[in-house]
Amino acid sequence: MAATPARLLPLVRGNDRAVALIVAHRQAALAALRERAVRRPIVATRYDLLRYLHQRMAFEGEEALRVFFVNARRELIAEEVVARGGPAAIAVEPRVVIVRALALAAAGIVLVHNHPGGDPTPSAADRRFTRRLTLAAECLGIEVHDHLIVARDGHHRIDVAMVD
Repeated sequence: MAATPARLLPLVRGNDRAVALIVAHRQAALAALRERAVRRPIVATRYDLLRYLHQRMAFEGEEALRVFFVNARRELIAEEVVARGGPAAIAVEPRVVIVRALALAAAGIVLVHNHPGGDPTPSAADRRFTRRLTLAAECLGIEVHDHLIVARDGHHRIDVAMVD
């Protein structure tokens, strides 16, 4: 389900219609998973959200930072990809996330990024970013609820209360 059209073309020997059908099916499946995941307050460890994020991001070839902006009851205001990187890293400043949260009048955020290499273990840079963002957000009354890393081999939650 995570295959890009470029990866599908050789498999169906140039049958553009087959690729279009597969891509359309993927988009419909992702929409259904997303709807199920966000129809209630966002809780990053809930199975529906993890399943949606795994299908959406775990097999992408480049890192991306996706943010769920929520109100005080953790109801979704917006879901956006705020930064994209390469296959092994992403460069994003906490201010990018904070500025967008303020523009949306979000009371909280849930961060999610992927590790294209397959291992969801957080790097030192992941922990530094989480710490910096959490401190900046706290000063402005925005709560960082969670930071998840998704990858082919599973997911990992960075505990925002324990980030060193």
